[in-house]
Amino acid sequence: MFKKYGADICRLWAGSADYHVDVRCSDEIFKQLSQNYLKFRNTAKFCLDNLTDFDPNQLTAPADMEALDRWAITKLNELLVKCEAAYQNYEFLTVSHAVNDFCVVELSSFYLDIIKDRLYCEEKDGLARRSAQTALYFILDTMTKIMPRCCASPGMRFGSP
Repeated sequence: MFKKYGADICRLWAGSADYHVDVRCSDEIFKQLSQNYLKFRNTAKFCLDNLTDFDPNQLTAPADMEALDRWAITKLNELLVKCEAAYQNYEFLTVSHAVNDFCVVELSSFYLDIIKDRLYCEEKDGLARRSAQTALYFILDTMTKIMPRCCASPGMRFGSP
């Protein structure tokens, strides 16, 4: 499996296995995990591609953000809370599923599809585009920390120091 799918997929398998029961290993499981991995990777790539001209020192204040971008940050905070609780209880499967659901349901199927026009058509330094970029910055930063380990204390939320 390691030679066929690589180290990242093997790590994802280990982190997403339900260790309360016999851990299963099959080609079908690894194929599904490869799809999940691609969703995460494509979401991260979309964020990175749209942050090339973004300065994280010029974040849009929450009060100035578009409502949809604040919604995305709220969903991100909900993901943080769920993952923190799962890590505290050693429920790595929950983290894997929560991040996958966040990428597929909240982001790819909804949020990212809607903000494309703002990212591609609005003026480069316009508030609407910077608002979306600020949300993407926090989403990407948080997700890259959630997957390998828990990054947040229970009180950490968007706008926290």
